[in-house]
Amino acid sequence: MKKLEMFLVIFVIFFILINSVEIMENIRLSFNICINNLFPSLIPFMILSNILINYNFINDLSSILGKFMNKVFKVNKNSSFAFVMSILSGTPSNAKYLNDLYNNNLIDISDIEKCLNFCHFTNPIFILGTIGFSFLHDKKLGLIILISHYLSSIIIGIFNRKSEIITNNNIKSNKVKNNKNFIKILSESIYSTINTLLLILGIITCFLIITCLINKIFNISNDYKFLYGLLELTQGLNFLNVSSLSIKMKTILSSFLVSFGGLCIHAQVFSILDNKKIRYIPYLLSRVFSGIISVIFSFIFLELLY
Repeated sequence: MKKLEMFLVIFVIFFILINSVEIMENIRLSFNICINNLFPSLIPFMILSNILINYNFINDLSSILGKFMNKVFKVNKNSSFAFVMSILSGTPSNAKYLNDLYNNNLIDISDIEKCLNFCHFTNPIFILGTIGFSFLHDKKLGLIILISHYLSSIIIGIFNRKSEIITNNNIKSNKVKNNKNFIKILSESIYSTINTLLLILGIITCFLIITCLINKIFNISNDYKFLYGLLELTQGLNFLNVSSLSIKMKTILSSFLVSFGGLCIHAQVFSILDNKKIRYIPYLLSRVFSGIISVIFSFIFLELLY
């Protein structure tokens, strides 16, 4: 297995050397995606979420949403923090929130696995602005994708819950104990956020190089290049935008890609949770079924409104 991996790495190195111009363009694209689309929406939420955890904001939030989270999704009440923050900022920051909660002994592995299934929300600003307004040129279509995406994730969370009620018995404390001052908490939050963002940038770059390699080998038609969205979401949506497909078909396919997330986002999520024994197959299946449910909702809304 190691020899095969070594051979693939050597092959990629030679591919990069032969196609250096195109590879550089893809690397610039990855930086452009991160700097202009991803980082501005992630940075403030990641830093602030870490500060809120250190100031025990979770206690106040769990007292409001704890019963809802426990009854509907059957997860620890402290998971409500990750749920709310994920809705506001999107994925892969959901993995960062869950990782921080676990590291502070506020949730366990079971909670992480279950929350990953339904706390996978694409940033609402990206859906409404980039997809709805810039790509599809219709804010209503962006709103359809957003609602379909959110409903599908919540439905997945309900179907993936277990029969027993999750309590706090396996959690030692629901409070973060520290004597750090604000400057110390802020600097640690910024340091943690920067490390996470650099990890995300590296993974996006790798996946864009992979799509460049695939495109060179198979030379896929422009109308089908949206399939790259199964690997890297933003690039797939870009290709879908310039395809000759109908606006309704673009909306439906966008709904699936947004809810599925792309293997690049999956890799980001599991890289952030690299020291946790999280099963990937349940997560992958939840993304596939979430995409299908999102397509169904989008089709219904399109039929009703257009």
